[in-house]
Amino acid sequence: MNHRRSLAGIVMLGTLLAVSGCRFDGINSLPLPGNANDGPTYTITVELRDAQNLVGNSIVKADNVTVGTVRRVVVDGLIAKAVLDINDSVDLPRTATARLAQTSILGAQYLEISTPPNGDTTEKMRDGDVIALENSAEYPSTEQVLSALSLVLNGSGLEQLRTIMAELNAAAGGREHTLNQSLARMETFVDGLDSQRGNIVRAIDSLDRFSHELAEQNTTIATGIDAITPALAVLDEQRVQLTQMLDSMGRFGDRARIVLNSSRDDLLSNLHDLEPTLTELANSDTDLPESLAVAASFPFPVTTADKGMRGDYLNLFLTLDLSAEAINNKILGSIPAGDLARAVLPNRAVNPLLAPTQPTPAPLPFAAGAPR
Repeated sequence: MNHRRSLAGIVMLGTLLAVSGCRFDGINSLPLPGNANDGPTYTITVELRDAQNLVGNSIVKADNVTVGTVRRVVVDGLIAKAVLDINDSVDLPRTATARLAQTSILGAQYLEISTPPNGDTTEKMRDGDVIALENSAEYPSTEQVLSALSLVLNGSGLEQLRTIMAELNAAAGGREHTLNQSLARMETFVDGLDSQRGNIVRAIDSLDRFSHELAEQNTTIATGIDAITPALAVLDEQRVQLTQMLDSMGRFGDRARIVLNSSRDDLLSNLHDLEPTLTELANSDTDLPESLAVAASFPFPVTTADKGMRGDYLNLFLTLDLSAEAINNKILGSIPAGDLARAVLPNRAVNPLLAPTQPTPAPLPFAAGAPR
């Protein structure tokens, strides 16, 4: 009897292996009776960062309703991929997301399929579609919940955290406006740093190159320090004299300040008096330089003297006006009347013995325009 039972078990196992394509992935690869997949299904794949304890034959829910099962969980590089069998009667939108959940703190894990509130539900999933890694997540696992509970129950610095928060509240109490202004200034400062990021990087690179140059010139710098040591020793010996000199310079500065303050009004007055002279000098423009060029070699300009003088002689051409009108108006007219009266004409027809006893002749008539 036992032999027959063993034979029946072997036959059943062989039959199952033949039905499954001669492949056996463990007991979880066998479909369980009473699961949700009692008809045709289509397959989708969910990418997960951490599959935790999710295994084959785990249920898949949508809106708290079982819509399929997990066929298998495989590893692809650093992520896990769960292959799901979804009932054909269930339409899942392409915008659906997946989350690894757990029925209770010690219950079995399952996959929860949900639709985002603002997601597009018009396009449906088809066989072979994938819910990408960015659209999947996990609820906190049992281990994470117990760890958080242990943190709360054991204190773990919560009392210190309460003290810190109390001190922060006491420091910020009544200073909210000042803190807001400080945060605004900090934001402006950070924005300024961000805008100057390129300059800061260049400055750091320049400092790095400078450091390398100093390292390469280490021997030269050491030699220079050794050479300057005697000079520093001399300065140290003459420190008293240098201090006295600086004190004397300070006293000189004080005296100069007193003198300048005392003569300030006179200095301003002199500058004010010089203003007309300097103004006229500025108005002369090019006349002053041109007149200086003639003054050094009057009456011949310096610019043309080399053209008129050849060697030790000079060619001179004059035009003289010796007319009676010119002599009377320009020569005699420029002589004062008294000097002209004393210029007595030669008395060739007078008696030289009696002439001195004769009265002085009357002055000549005054010419029009002549100075008196």
